[in-house]
Amino acid sequence: MTSISKCIVLASSSSRRIELFKNMGIDVMVITPSVEEVIYVDDPFRTVLENSRRKVLSVVDRAPSTSVIIGVDTIVFNPMVGVVGKPNTIEEAKRILMSFSGRYHIVVSGVVLFDKETGKSREFTDITIVKFRDIAEDEIELYIAIERPLDKAGGYAIQGLASFFIETVIGDYYNVVGLPLSKIYRVLDREFGLNLLKILVERKGQLC
Repeated sequence: MTSISKCIVLASSSSRRIELFKNMGIDVMVITPSVEEVIYVDDPFRTVLENSRRKVLSVVDRAPSTSVIIGVDTIVFNPMVGVVGKPNTIEEAKRILMSFSGRYHIVVSGVVLFDKETGKSREFTDITIVKFRDIAEDEIELYIAIERPLDKAGGYAIQGLASFFIETVIGDYYNVVGLPLSKIYRVLDREFGLNLLKILVERKGQLC
């Protein structure tokens, strides 16, 4: 059964994650975490789970007592160089994007769910394989002139103009956007008694 007394809190400053919930008509409470993110270059799974835990812990004191808190972190893993975070400079963004040309890379998300009332927690990862077609350097120059690559893991957002470069996606598309929605839905329903479809019907999307 759906617990109608629960409040879902998204520990995130990501406009993309917030927008995904809003587009489904689900009005979650958003609390911006204050964390120093870590990168373990050779271990994408440890990286995303550690950062997701930090996000949850940083907001738990500010969340309502009946909250189920969601912390999510998403990174790109290039088998040739390891974990790829957000580029620090335009030149670094160009190098990262060029390294994806004609090759596969992996997008890894880590999710931590924490029920503040009961202390129950659950964490998991999800992966999506992405292949870029062969892209030319002048295409990357044009892309960077329009998009803002420095605030995106791997220097691109799949829902933006980088979609022109993508040849293959294997797995959850929304995981690449930054929120593995299908797996989050299943875990909330089966392990926390929160069925988002029922909530949409019963509460018209209101989760807090």
